[in-house]
Amino acid sequence: MEIGLRILALLIDVAFCFGTLPLVMSGTGWVLEKLGGLALVFIPFWFILVVVWPLLYLAIPTGLWGKTPGKLICRLKVTDCYGQQPGIWRSLGREVLKILALGSGFGLLLTLFQILYQGGSWYDHLCGTNVEFNPYVRLTQTQKNWRKQMKK
Repeated sequence: MEIGLRILALLIDVAFCFGTLPLVMSGTGWVLEKLGGLALVFIPFWFILVVVWPLLYLAIPTGLWGKTPGKLICRLKVTDCYGQQPGIWRSLGREVLKILALGSGFGLLLTLFQILYQGGSWYDHLCGTNVEFNPYVRLTQTQKNWRKQMKK
């Protein structure tokens, strides 16, 4: 079950990441428009931004909270070997290795095999991280009170 949730979380994150990329690009385009003639100098940075934006989008939430929006929806959490949030640098390394693994055909097959049969991927083992599934959803007191009111 975890492999399906991990794939679904990755697809949701890719949709969010590349869905927000036009907003980031238009914001930088506005800055380049204001620069006038200097804009040609900064056009190569757009290509760098296309590569860096997915890394930042995946690494920062994973490092700070252990979850990206896709992992939050699928109730997955990335932790280090001590059960804490992995931190920015560890999650950045994890995401770089994950992009390299999923970008190559052999890496994708190896990752799927390891998740299915060993419970974790090689980049998780290398970075010292674990992906955990939280099957229970804790209700807040407001949600509990609302459910009590709805039962009446």
